[in-house]
Amino acid sequence: MKKIVLIIGLVCSTIFANAQEAEKVGIKNTEYEVLKKVSIKNLDKDTYIKEGAFVLDNSNPPYVFKFSDGKERRIYLYKVLEAAGMKELGSLMVFTTPKDGKKINLIVPNPLAEKEVWGKYIDDLKDGEKAIMGFSSCVAFVLAKEFTGGASGSGHGDEDKYEYCFPASANVTMADGSAKAIDQVQVGDQVMAYNAKTKMAEKTIVDKVQVHENKQFPLVKALLVSATDDAYASTNNDFQLVELEATANHPVMTTAGTTKMGNLKVGEQVLMYNTDNKSFTNYKVFATKADFRKVEKVYNLLTTKDNYLINSIVVLEK
Repeated sequence: MKKIVLIIGLVCSTIFANAQEAEKVGIKNTEYEVLKKVSIKNLDKDTYIKEGAFVLDNSNPPYVFKFSDGKERRIYLYKVLEAAGMKELGSLMVFTTPKDGKKINLIVPNPLAEKEVWGKYIDDLKDGEKAIMGFSSCVAFVLAKEFTGGASGSGHGDEDKYEYCFPASANVTMADGSAKAIDQVQVGDQVMAYNAKTKMAEKTIVDKVQVHENKQFPLVKALLVSATDDAYASTNNDFQLVELEATANHPVMTTAGTTKMGNLKVGEQVLMYNTDNKSFTNYKVFATKADFRKVEKVYNLLTTKDNYLINSIVVLEK
């Protein structure tokens, strides 16, 4: 047991020594305790979550382990970021045995974490192995694969530094129902947002306009059509086709929950605002195209309601 924990500690050190450097901040003891109690309702669908002062981001499928005892074990890996500045705190591993629904949260801190945090991390490794046999082995495998160039984690460090954005031509739905190109929106402007509780539109204020430039940003393009139109079998063009472009990791609200632009699948439904009756209707994904085009400048809005509308579609902040 002690040997397994030591190996994991060494692997963890290697991870942070070799991983590409993103802007980081050390996790505090109080933050560590809060993250340990985070409960993710649907691990397969909830890939981008705002949890208080944190953002949890998972772009990969789970690691699945099948031991000789017949019990399946899974680990879902989330990057943990500060919601305010999007600085990286570390990672959250959610270890689960789907058959009995047991879950264990393991917070993997980065090197800037407080000393007390590292002590708790080692204790949690030992406690996890006591709770479920195979816990430590699965954790060690994920750490090695995900961060040292293994197949499952290849390219993970090449993400676009959390630039979740839209091209300059993307239209933002303003509070009065008009549209304005996102590169023309300013701090203090009132824009339209979606209230998930009332399922109605509401006004929100732009707190910040984020701009990323000086590199090539590949965009994903999604074609959307009203869920009430049989677009696939239509013999005419009497249906509205809506386009949405964004970087692959920008979160979009669907009827099933939050997903990333790059993960949208044909048939999934998003929410579109109808300015005529001031309500939201479902639009389904007709087709998607990754790396549709590249632009040199992209934009994102931060609002008081944490969401806004692009081309009348509900999108979330990064």
